[in-house]
Amino acid sequence: MRYLLKHHLYIIGFILITFFACHLNWQTPPNLDEARAYSIARHLSLIDIFSISKTEGHPFLWYYTLKPITFAHQFYPIPLYTINLIFMLIALYIFYKSNAFPTYIKYFITLSLPFLKLYNSFARCYSLTIMLSFITLSIYKKRFSNPLTYLTLLILLANSSATGFFIASSLYTLFFCENIFSKKAISSKLSIIFFGILELLLLYIQFYDYNKQIPIITPKTNTLLNNLNLAYAPINTYILSLIYLATFIIFIKNKKYQPLFFLLFSSAQLTILITQIHQGGSHHYYFYYIYLICSYWLFNQLNHKYLLPLSILSLALIFNTNMHYKHKDKDFLALLKSSAVQINTLFPSAPQEIMIFEDYYSNIIAPYLNKNITLLNQTATPLNTLKGFEEFFYFIYTPIKDEDIIKQAQKNPNILFYKTCEEAIHYRPTYSINLKHHLNEQYCLYDFKFY
Repeated sequence: MRYLLKHHLYIIGFILITFFACHLNWQTPPNLDEARAYSIARHLSLIDIFSISKTEGHPFLWYYTLKPITFAHQFYPIPLYTINLIFMLIALYIFYKSNAFPTYIKYFITLSLPFLKLYNSFARCYSLTIMLSFITLSIYKKRFSNPLTYLTLLILLANSSATGFFIASSLYTLFFCENIFSKKAISSKLSIIFFGILELLLLYIQFYDYNKQIPIITPKTNTLLNNLNLAYAPINTYILSLIYLATFIIFIKNKKYQPLFFLLFSSAQLTILITQIHQGGSHHYYFYYIYLICSYWLFNQLNHKYLLPLSILSLALIFNTNMHYKHKDKDFLALLKSSAVQINTLFPSAPQEIMIFEDYYSNIIAPYLNKNITLLNQTATPLNTLKGFEEFFYFIYTPIKDEDIIKQAQKNPNILFYKTCEEAIHYRPTYSINLKHHLNEQYCLYDFKFY
């Protein structure tokens, strides 16, 4: 009983995070982002992964992290979900050990939607970002005595995700200013400059020479205001802004300019990303919340009135109405998985090429398919190649041309075409599109017959 009372936060927190991760992912196939990242790690070399960052928008570290679990490619997607959960549990362990927050705040944050029902089950690079952020903040006070460890963590954090880069760039800028412009030469200026140049070099290698034919700015389907209202319900964007404003006032009043700069700089970068480049989803918008947590960690003031803004936000997010971020797509994802299983049954060993009409969802079924099945995009490029991954986003925004499909069908009459069964089949005088296999109630395989 004494042990339970002493470690109640760890026990309750870990059990809840693990339970909801298992509940949300139980018999739920990975969604597009999860499956695509896994496929990239599985099929591309370490060098090619650097190339794919240009079109993916994410740096290399998550793909490198997944690489070892893709070699065997067994029990998919359990290893993918497991490694994501492990990262979140490590992050919470570091967070619980910190003395920067009282216990009730730690409970609020653990029970809030982003931690309890999103990042622990959404197997993407964001769990790695949160873990590295919390580890970095845990040694923040030792950054001058152990600068190499601190700078190494910043390099890893910067290459975990775009949202991680914003945290790392903010912390690096603070560290750089502290050491370059301060009269106290506490740390090696040379090492700080070296790590800064190293990160710039990594960014250059990964993102230079972007293919202009591939869209870089995603279409906006909603406004920033509506997206924030959805993510942060039951509070709205105006209350979120007041929480940020109150935090700024608290930092200024206490002359804590480091957390103030961190929150302003990281949030500004995120705002530019989601308004000018990639609209993103709730998992991006919740990083305003993550940045707020990190800024209070830097503030490190246990006065309860100072923690009121963070308390209000974390408590509100416990009652967020967007309760099943991924689970709501379970039936749809299960249909895609069953398509792959049926394809494997139809073609157990003989080589078979299948062209994807709905290219956007192709990567969901790809990890389930046998090795003898080759998925092709509309240019007949195998989807598990560097060119196939690079062209992925191009074909999302470019309509599939009938003449291109017909040309490929004429070149290889054995190609089958994977598409939704509900779509109308158009007949021309010279050819017809025939149903070949009914995979399930939504997806079918077709072939072309020429006259």
